[in-house]
Amino acid sequence: MRVASLLTVCILAVGAITRGAPEQDGARTIVVYALATGAQNAPVTDLTLADFTIKEDNRIREVTSVEPATAPLHVAVIVDDNGSGIFRFGVNNFAQRVQGRAEMSLRVVNGQVRTITEFTSDTQIWIAGISQLGVHPANQDGGQLLEGIADAAKSFAAREARRPVILALTVGGQEHSTLIGRDVLDQIHRSRAALYVVYAGNAAIRAQAAATRPSDLLGGNHNLDEVLGDGPKQSGGRRRDVIATQALVADIPQIATELSAQYAITYRRPAERNVPQRIQITVQRRDVNVVAPTRAPLR
Repeated sequence: MRVASLLTVCILAVGAITRGAPEQDGARTIVVYALATGAQNAPVTDLTLADFTIKEDNRIREVTSVEPATAPLHVAVIVDDNGSGIFRFGVNNFAQRVQGRAEMSLRVVNGQVRTITEFTSDTQIWIAGISQLGVHPANQDGGQLLEGIADAAKSFAAREARRPVILALTVGGQEHSTLIGRDVLDQIHRSRAALYVVYAGNAAIRAQAAATRPSDLLGGNHNLDEVLGDGPKQSGGRRRDVIATQALVADIPQIATELSAQYAITYRRPAERNVPQRIQITVQRRDVNVVAPTRAPLR
């Protein structure tokens, strides 16, 4: 399917992977994926190596190459729609735009997390899985979205996926997972996945349940809010808060558009005793903004 024009005004640096073994001097070669847009929301497609600057913990790194990203995507889609079916058409359009360039899995949160399809590039399996995202019995009390995100991150680490993406689609509600937010953020970081969140909170779709155990519910919601808020920033993904549910038909596939226009940027990390904590990616060209991971890749 033809990829639509990019509508954001930013550079998205999404995830990071290691290429090859350490060099003789102990340095490592690392790749980050970045998406550039500029004036009038148009993609910036002519950036070169000289345009990019990368710093880790305020130390400048040597950028060795910049090229269009061609590595296949691995996308874990997690749907928490309270039986409303509101994400179905957006997910279908997303799948069309990544067809031929991605393996995709599909999970649904209905209380607990249920896997509909494992990772595959077979579009017929995608179609069969997406067809199950229509209206179904609701779970007004929320579920375990954190479990779905954590499981996706673990699956990426096990598969050693090169360009992993977690796409979490939710209508809000109470979180009943016992997972700790910072632990889930660490799992996402280790997997090198970019976390994208589409939050379509709507009381008409899922009303807030009365808290019977306030301490437990507060803890669960705090951990979920931490992951859905900090995860995209740390990993180089992005969060969309959607008011009009009809906008989901365009907003979800827009993420596929962003992923399709990425650069692969390679840089060298010298041998150091400690792994850097922060990363900053900038460009020198005017009218190009940057949104990048704030957490440096582990390796």
